[in-house]
Formats: sequence, C-alpha cells, structure tokens
Amino acid sequence: MSTNKRAEIERLIDETYEIESMLSEWQTRGIVTREELRAGQEKYQSWYGRATPLISEASHEQFKDMYEGGLVIKRIKSFLAKPLEVNQFYDPTSTDSPFPKWSHPYSSTFLESFHTQRTLLQAEIYAVAEVFPLLAEIAEAFTRFPSFLQTLQHSTKPNVPAPKLEKEEDLQVLVGACLRLMYDDVRPEDYVPQHAGGRSRVDFILPAVGIVVETKMTRESLTDRKVGEELTIDWSRYAKHPDCRGILALVYDPGRYLINPAGLESDLTQDQGNPATRVLVIR
Repeated sequence: MSTNKRAEIERLIDETYEIESMLSEWQTRGIVTREELRAGQEKYQSWYGRATPLISEASHEQFKDMYEGGLVIKRIKSFLAKPLEVNQFYDPTSTDSPFPKWSHPYSSTFLESFHTQRTLLQAEIYAVAEVFPLLAEIAEAFTRFPSFLQTLQHSTKPNVPAPKLEKEEDLQVLVGACLRLMYDDVRPEDYVPQHAGGRSRVDFILPAVGIVVETKMTRESLTDRKVGEELTIDWSRYAKHPDCRGILALVYDPGRYLINPAGLESDLTQDQGNPATRVLVIR
C-alpha cells in the first residue's frame, strides 16, 4: 500500500502545478471562455476527488474546508464557480480602491487554499514513508558537521565569527539552524505529556516526518555508559510525544571522552523499534 499510495500522491502533487498554470491566467486576462472554465473545473474536481481519499482522518476536515469554504470565508469552490464575478464595492475609477476587482480573487480565494491542500498532501508522503531511512538521511547530513564547524572556525571575516561550543545549549543553536536547511517546520523544546508528575521536552521535533532530534555534548563526567543511560531514559519519555515515530540522537564528542563510540551507536540504533532510533557520534 505504501508504495502505491506514495506514487499516487506524487502524481497528484505534480498535477497541482498544471492546475495553477491553467487557472492563474483567468483573472489576469479578465476573460475565460466556457470551454476553459469547464476544463478548469473538471481538472480540479478530478484532482480533488482522487486526493481526498488519500488524506488522513486528522487532516480531512481541513482539506475539505480549503475547497468548501463558508459564508464568510470564500475558498476554491467559490472561485471555480464565478472566477470573473466583479466585486460590487469595487470602484474602477479609483486608483486606490480598498476593495479588489474580483469577488473571489485568485491569490486569496484559490491559490492560498490550494497551497494548503498541497501541503497536506505532501505530509501524507511522510506518513507512508519508512521512518528509519529518514533517520539515516538526517544522520548522513550531520556526519559533515565537523567540516561545517571547521569552515566557520577558519573564517577570517569579522561578521562571521567562529562559533564557541562550550555547552550543550550552544550546540543546539547550530543543530537547529542545520535542521532548517532540510525542513521547513523545526520546533525546538517541544514538550511531551507528563511523565511521573513532571514534564519533559524534546530538543527538536520535525512534525512533517515524525522525528525527534536530541543533542548530547560529552564531558568528563558524561562518557559511554552515562550517555547510554541518559538516552534510554529520555527515549522512554519522547516516545509519548504524539508526533514521535523516530528519534535521532546527535552526540557531540569533541573532547573524545567516549571510549567506544561505534559500540554506543550500534547498541542504541534500532531500525524496527517503535519509535525507531539512531545514534550518531560526532567528533
């Protein structure tokens, strides 16, 4: 099911750009033939009919609302019905009329809603994807973290100072910035449900793919065994987060306090777990 669903979603996403291209010219030209109107309506309706069953129950109402709209907020349905209906309050003689020319402007009535539908559809790709390959993909990017730091440390530009990673909070700033190169939605310090009377927080959550990213920075008192114990305790809490399908632990060990980093990575990496977990030691 996953492979077929993913392929269908990708086809539907590709179609969104064709639909945008077809409909975006109507109000720009100020004219649309009956044939063009019918073709555009049928193109979208076909897309909507095939996309709706692929949307998860949690997102179904929002996806539907982007089409239906309501009495006050007009959306895709209104635009498709009357794309060239002129706003009754529009004053063509005024150069700064507070009202738009069209009753259902393409950008605000159709395009914004359609982009939301596309985003919801894209999120379904991650929902059917295996999470462990995504953990591996992010981990692979962070294997180059030392090179990234080295480049900054060799900077001679006063406006780009070399970072000083003296504590874990410093590390988190750079890790968060790097994650934003890969994902739009990166949420730092997100809380998980109460555990034993207290609240725990994850360092970062990537909601689109359901991955928690945790950072650890070793020190003289935080070596192999202690790191492993802390990660195990943290993960039992993180698993309660509603968006957690996988956990990636980035263990930064610049002082080389870890005696057996490969063993730590191997022992705590579980591709079949729920959630799946992966550890990457960075030096």
